Amino acid sequence: MVIGEKLWEGKAKTMGMAIKGADADGVKMEYTWMAQLKGMGKAKGVDGQVLFTGNTVISPMGGGGTMGTGLFTTMTGDMAVIKGTGYGKPEAGKGKGVGLWSFMTMSPKLQWMNMTVALTTQEGDPQWMEFDVVVWEWK
Repeated sequence: MVIGEKLWEGKAKTMGMAIKGADADGVKMEYTWMAQLKGMGKAKGVDGQVLFTGNTVISPMGGGGTMGTGLFTTMTGDMAVIKGTGYGKPEAGKGKGVGLWSFMTMSPKLQWMNMTVALTTQEGDPQWMEFDVVVWEWK
């Protein structure tokens, strides 16, 4: 696996969380977060906002897998859908996560995103209320 160039970075805030259930596997939660992202590399000048809703199961050990869908909207009005999967865990008083994103768009300006798979990292407070997001192209 080769990590390509950095595409975006920014700050995110969780907008809401809801407990959807609990069983022996852990607590099932739904969450929504929003981030302002600044483009760089191939995405230079493609600044925008991500609104993402995901579902996770937090294990009794504190880590958990997640799957979700998001909407990336640029400052010029172009849009792309994000499909994401990942894993997060608490570590040394922080929340840390890693994920893979794929994109779908009809925008001519963002067509390159349709063939892009991105590796994402997130790091922030242990409750995931505020965190940094970095997105790299996966080659």
